Amino acid sequence: MFVSWDVLLVSTVVLAIIYETQSWFRYYFRFTLYISVVMLTSVFLIPVAIFRPGNVHNTVIVAYFLGPLLNALLGMKVHLRNPENFVNDGSIICANHQSCLDFLGMITHWPTMERCAAIAKKEVNYIGPFGFVAGLCGTIFIRRNKSHDSHSTMNEAAEQVKQKKLKLWIFPEGTRSGGREMLPFKKGAFYIAINSQLPITPVVYSYYYFLDHKQKRFDPGEIIMTVLPSVSTKGMTIEQLPELMEKVRSAMMVVYRTSSDEIYNANNAQPSSKSLTRRLKTSAH
Repeated sequence: MFVSWDVLLVSTVVLAIIYETQSWFRYYFRFTLYISVVMLTSVFLIPVAIFRPGNVHNTVIVAYFLGPLLNALLGMKVHLRNPENFVNDGSIICANHQSCLDFLGMITHWPTMERCAAIAKKEVNYIGPFGFVAGLCGTIFIRRNKSHDSHSTMNEAAEQVKQKKLKLWIFPEGTRSGGREMLPFKKGAFYIAINSQLPITPVVYSYYYFLDHKQKRFDPGEIIMTVLPSVSTKGMTIEQLPELMEKVRSAMMVVYRTSSDEIYNANNAQPSSKSLTRRLKTSAH
């Protein structure tokens, strides 16, 4: 039994109206689209990445396809500020974790970071083709419920960072915050940094205004990623770990609040999309 073109046309119009008028429908539709595109793209990229398993350069190849595609489909723009603050001779990147959209920021600007590996919880490895491709791209998986295993894995990762001069991306909150404040930081990233004497490069995401899980709202919007000056750990000891954590978190919170207010106020002024983009770029300089 075939569906007539008239039925298809009417159904498309009805869905378009629901999409534009119902935030809950837009929320689920956009997340379904986001996850589906990531999964589908992962399937097609497996044959490309499988010839260099565990190679961080695979992520750059993935990023060239997936970043622009996701941004175009979701109507997103990701602004990267101060990329010159990235350290190329090995560093620990500490970023706040707002939602699964953090991956969009990472994949959009991965070519800028180039040699970078991410640390993720072991469960990510089991998320279908995405988890498989993540492993092929050099993602380091840890078991958070087994502290001995996770510390051992992270120390091994630190050695790779030093030897191969990589950047190691870690979310020190450990889970998504999704609000106006950052969650307390866990010690892992800072322990690695001090133990290996690697600098810490803080990265701050700001974008919560267009995403609200409680109200089921996920609209097109703009993300600011700010790279802060690196914090040296040369000569530091484990006894100074709390001091280092507080120093990094405090610096990140200042930028987080400032950039969040900036993008929120720019959005509430209701300029055109082009005007909003121009305002954010202007303020970045």
